[in-house]
Amino acid sequence: MNGRWTVRAAALPLRQLHLAGAGLLLIVGSALWFYALRAPLTQLRTVRTEHARLAQAGSDPRLLQAQLAALGVESEALARKLGGAQLGASGPIAPLVVQLIGDVNRLARQHRVALRGSTPAAEQKTMVFTQYGIDAEATGSYADLLAWMEAIERSRPNLAIDRFEMSPDEASGAIHIRLRIAAYRPLEPNS
Repeated sequence: MNGRWTVRAAALPLRQLHLAGAGLLLIVGSALWFYALRAPLTQLRTVRTEHARLAQAGSDPRLLQAQLAALGVESEALARKLGGAQLGASGPIAPLVVQLIGDVNRLARQHRVALRGSTPAAEQKTMVFTQYGIDAEATGSYADLLAWMEAIERSRPNLAIDRFEMSPDEASGAIHIRLRIAAYRPLEPNS
């Protein structure tokens, strides 16, 4: 088969052979560009641009201070939104509440419960414990809600369902629940 192609190529006029070779080189070159070189070169250009931007930002302390100030304002707004003012955002309770909200949300997804919202509850001091927690609203089937509440109480030894209120949703046939999930920790000696 190669011999037959060689004979045919030799029979072509030199001009057609050059045009065919140039066309083949053009096809190979464009395929190489589109499939092998274009994407890496674009990524390299993006990386170099980002590197130059970061180098410029790192050399200007005013820009860094402005970014830190903006992040501080956003952090304070988020702490207020999560109830940090009533929980003492700088204290040790706020991170625990955020972690608790995340755990409750994860357990809701695992038990097919639609969590409608959760807000931090006010901190209360009892005899030897500090009670913190969240007020949550959720919707689901009766069995899923019971399994979810049981999973919450079993997830950590210091968690309990403080109170809850269930009501049927006539339109969807699901159950709507409002509950307080309380977490306890020992009072600190200086409290």
